[in-house]
Amino acid sequence: MCPNFSLASPLSLKQKTVWSLIREGFSVSAIATKLKTTRQYINQTRLTAEAKLSATLLDVAGANDIQITKLYPKKAILLGYHPALKRKAIITYTTSHGIKVWYWHDNPEEITNENFLRQTRKYLLDIAKEQGIALEDTTEIHPAKLAHIIFSKLVPEVRL
Repeated sequence: MCPNFSLASPLSLKQKTVWSLIREGFSVSAIATKLKTTRQYINQTRLTAEAKLSATLLDVAGANDIQITKLYPKKAILLGYHPALKRKAIITYTTSHGIKVWYWHDNPEEITNENFLRQTRKYLLDIAKEQGIALEDTTEIHPAKLAHIIFSKLVPEVRL
C-alpha cells in the first residue's frame, strides 16, 4: 500500500485542495460550500495541513543541517542558516513545486545556466502567485533579484 503523500508533497489530496483554496483567498465558508462539507472539517483540515507542513519543513531543515531561525506555518516557509556553507536558507512549500530549499548565493549574477535560471524564475513566480504577491514586469529581472523581492515581502527577517 502506497501512501498518498511524499516528502515533496506531504499533504493528502484533500489537504492539498483545502490548502490551495485557502492560499487563493477563499474563506472557510466558501471552501466548505465548494467542497460540500462543513466549516469545521475545513478548519480541521487546514490545521492538520499546517502541522504536517511545519513538521516536514523542520525535517528538511534537519536533514540539510540548517539551523532554524523562524518558522511561518501559515505561509509554509522556514527561514534558516547553514553554518558550514555560511548561507541563509529558505525552505518553502508550494502546491505546484512541493518542498524546495533556497540558498542565498554571494554572486548570483555569475550563474548563467539558462535552464536553471528559467526553472528558478518559474518557481519564484509560482511562489509569488500562491502567496498573493503582486509583482511589476519581471521579464528583465534576474531571478536572484526576484527572490530578494519576493522573500523580503514574505519573510521580514530577510535582509541581504
